Amino acid sequence: MATVTPLPETPAPRRTGIGRWWLALAALGLLPSLIPLASLVIATIRDGAVATVPGSRLAQLMVNTLALAVTVTATATALGTATAWLVTRTTVPMRRVWTILVALPLVMPSYVVALTLLGATGPTGVLSELVGRMGLGPIPVPDGFFGSWLALTVFAVPYVHLAAVPAIRAIDPALEEASRSLGVSRWHTFRKVTLPMLRPATTASALLVSLYTISDFGVVSLLRYDTFTRAIYAQYQGRLDRRPALTLALVLIVVAVAVVWFERRTRRHARYEGAPSARPVPIDLGRGWTVTAVGFLTGLTTVSIALPSIVLFTWLARGATAGQSIGAPVAETLRSLVVSVAAAVVAALVSIPVAMVTVRGRQRAAAAAETVTWMSYALPHIAMGLAMVTFALRVVPGLYQTTFLLVVAYVAMFLPQTVATSSDSLRRIRPSLEEASRSLGRSAIETTVRITLPLMRRGLLAGAALVFLTTMKELPATLLLRPNEFETLAIRIWAATGEGFYTRASAAALILLAVSAIPLALVTIRDLDR
Repeated sequence: MATVTPLPETPAPRRTGIGRWWLALAALGLLPSLIPLASLVIATIRDGAVATVPGSRLAQLMVNTLALAVTVTATATALGTATAWLVTRTTVPMRRVWTILVALPLVMPSYVVALTLLGATGPTGVLSELVGRMGLGPIPVPDGFFGSWLALTVFAVPYVHLAAVPAIRAIDPALEEASRSLGVSRWHTFRKVTLPMLRPATTASALLVSLYTISDFGVVSLLRYDTFTRAIYAQYQGRLDRRPALTLALVLIVVAVAVVWFERRTRRHARYEGAPSARPVPIDLGRGWTVTAVGFLTGLTTVSIALPSIVLFTWLARGATAGQSIGAPVAETLRSLVVSVAAAVVAALVSIPVAMVTVRGRQRAAAAAETVTWMSYALPHIAMGLAMVTFALRVVPGLYQTTFLLVVAYVAMFLPQTVATSSDSLRRIRPSLEEASRSLGRSAIETTVRITLPLMRRGLLAGAALVFLTTMKELPATLLLRPNEFETLAIRIWAATGEGFYTRASAAALILLAVSAIPLALVTIRDLDR
């Protein structure tokens, strides 16, 4: 989760180089991010897979994928920035409550949002029945491009919101006051002064939203919108010749890398503002605009939280009343918890040497480690899953469809989340503390264990919580890599929906939401306190 937080006034750690054993450990931890990707590229080129996909099909998928990514990113950025500004700079009531409510959709997988949209509309939908009592016709099912845009936008708004809130708090109000003193209107000041200073935060969060949209599989599959991810899975599952799937996965990787390159180009001259010189005075919206703001926040949280929850509980109640088997997903819950905890712990441990190299290492080593780390995060999950499958089948067949390979894939995909928080904690440590320990005769390892790691504890825990949260919801890579008969909550939801067992799907979804809410609450409270 990308947030922009002003750092405390502590000396920046000096890049004096670190021990070679740190470099070796970091390289070992980053291997799962590199080897499968290299294997996918080699397999695609060697098998001549590029020629198996018609150019017209590639063009259609490219247009569909980019159109969805652009519209979702633009809408989510506008809504997330608006909600962040309302809860930080205005007198809208219950600002802290709204901040948490806007962030809550992160516990809800995007495919569950799509699932509840299907359950709310159509002839038997919850909303359709409600409007039917008013004499109106059923609400049509929002499938295709519109439905995918709506579901992904609802899911993506919290990314922008959580990035923009601390960024707005870091803006010096004196700059806006100077603009207002020159007779400039409040709207013009916001557009010409505030928005440019939010550019680093909004650009970073827009990158996350666009990458997630490009890599999404569940929403576009449920709502039947043809993008690269849906086509990759169809080619992988439905044909013995998987070369077209390899080609589409490679093209999707190129698209994701191009998005990252474009974001870095646009962010090159952006900079983060320091801490404000004074606390801003909240803007009094007046009665009319306050009602409008509350209505906007209420509508957004209704669509993103209340409506999905109502649909899930309604399905569960209908099934129980009709005597349907709910099938409590105890085994699926335990499996999800085991692999998610394992991925979180391993990712946190691996992030320690990577963060050390990124923050304390020489410039070239730090740049290389950072590039590899974030490159793996940019890769769509279905492409990473296919790369892992290709690597396992060609190099280590014994690892194919094992829990070990599944956890390794999770760590490779979500490692940047722990590296980001660990690096942030490491940058906040005063170098003088470690130097004092070394001057008292402590070795480098003792200093790391007794001084550095305890001070990094909060960042490691926050990163592990994020990895746990995202692993619990992960669907496409799990579909490709899981062992036979190994069902997680995400797989249970997916399979039950495909078979029309909505009661079972709703029970698994509600359990997933309840379990995922705990780490999200920890991370959100941490960001608000900072």
